[in-house]
Amino acid sequence: MKKTINIISLLALVITLFIVIISCGTGVKFNNILGSSSTGGGGNNGGNNLNFPLFFDGQYQNDYETFSSIVPTSNGGYFITGRAIDYTQNPPIDDALFVKLNPDLTIAWSKLGSIGIIGTFGFEKREGEYSYYYACGYASNGFFISKLNSDGTTNKIIYFSFGSEQDITFILPANNGIISNAGSNTEGISKFDFDLNPIWNISNLNWGDANFITSDNKTVGYVVNTSYDRWLVKLNVSDNDVNNVISNSQDAYISGFGSNYVSFLGGIEGNNVFYFGFQNYPQNTQNRFYLIKTDINLNKMGEVSISGIFNVSLVPEPSSNNVILALYEQYNSSNQNLVLIKLDSTFNVNNSTQVKISNFRPYYQYLYVMYFIPLTSNFLIPGTFNNNGLIYTFDYNLTPPCGNTLSSNLNLQNTNDITINTNSTHPTLQSGSITVNPANTATTDYPLTEINACPIN
Repeated sequence: MKKTINIISLLALVITLFIVIISCGTGVKFNNILGSSSTGGGGNNGGNNLNFPLFFDGQYQNDYETFSSIVPTSNGGYFITGRAIDYTQNPPIDDALFVKLNPDLTIAWSKLGSIGIIGTFGFEKREGEYSYYYACGYASNGFFISKLNSDGTTNKIIYFSFGSEQDITFILPANNGIISNAGSNTEGISKFDFDLNPIWNISNLNWGDANFITSDNKTVGYVVNTSYDRWLVKLNVSDNDVNNVISNSQDAYISGFGSNYVSFLGGIEGNNVFYFGFQNYPQNTQNRFYLIKTDINLNKMGEVSISGIFNVSLVPEPSSNNVILALYEQYNSSNQNLVLIKLDSTFNVNNSTQVKISNFRPYYQYLYVMYFIPLTSNFLIPGTFNNNGLIYTFDYNLTPPCGNTLSSNLNLQNTNDITINTNSTHPTLQSGSITVNPANTATTDYPLTEINACPIN
């Protein structure tokens, strides 16, 4: 897969923090960071079910399932995206996997995407009495965005070839359309209507593999010019005129990474603050992950960092200024465990709480994004373990619903390497075009068996 090869060879991808505003039922809005965000669904459960962890096993003897995202739906259930693989079948299976759970966590339907290889992120949108499910990810011939009917059947699919448009790995609903990281080559942010028709594209802004959209339709991207000057750029994505979006943008100049090889990992909104993640991959020096905190005007308020290259998610604790930083160390490290670190509003490292989980793998270990979903009293962790799709929960005290955790002492440090200047020069944003190709394929059934995963330690 060309995308994967590029990521591994460049060691530069994206992480983030973000808010999803899903227009469904009477759900309560929650913020999320560096990996996901969602709205608690309506109904009695409201997306706060504590009956995870669950394994999801496929119908074949040698199959493999993994999940990348899970979001609550308006009926109190969940919508899951991921991947199913079994090369022993004829024809072989390697496809995006979409699953809808009922409020009692039983499976309403599970479908293969028929065009995708990996489904990376999805959301539900209510239109009157009907629910539609949107998902994006890697396609067999590029990248895709799918719109599914309420029963999981195909409503519409568009795909993007490797020739010009790339990076369709994350989508979020705005108030009048879909925002994605679709762009020319490896950069770009695009807007589509809910029937997947392109509206506008900014071709030189990196929106990352996950990000946020605030309740007033603001989001933040990352711009690097040819001399490797860098900016955070805040946009109002509700406008359908790209020139208005560009002319009304706000930006802040970033310096201090000391390398050309920096991946923007995205951002989320907290209580009048933003969080941003960056993976620095300098030549001949130490790799480092940075978590930056700013106010809503992008003025820097704090910074922590850690040596290494990680899959990352960040989950805000509702009704507090605490955040949960999730790190999964990559490559040939002997410490390939998921570590959850709780940070207070001042990024206090010395008093932070850390736990380590060994029975988890991210949906793909060479991507920097993990999409963890905050709910009222717990957060949801999608991934895989022992070749089964896994959905796991932790509460905000980092306690699992069953089993035991181990202690961890990753050396997360308070640093002050990065400078953000909100009164500096401005980047030139470029309006681009985006070409989509419709696909005439239908989802197909993929039976799954649910298995109670307690205890999995």
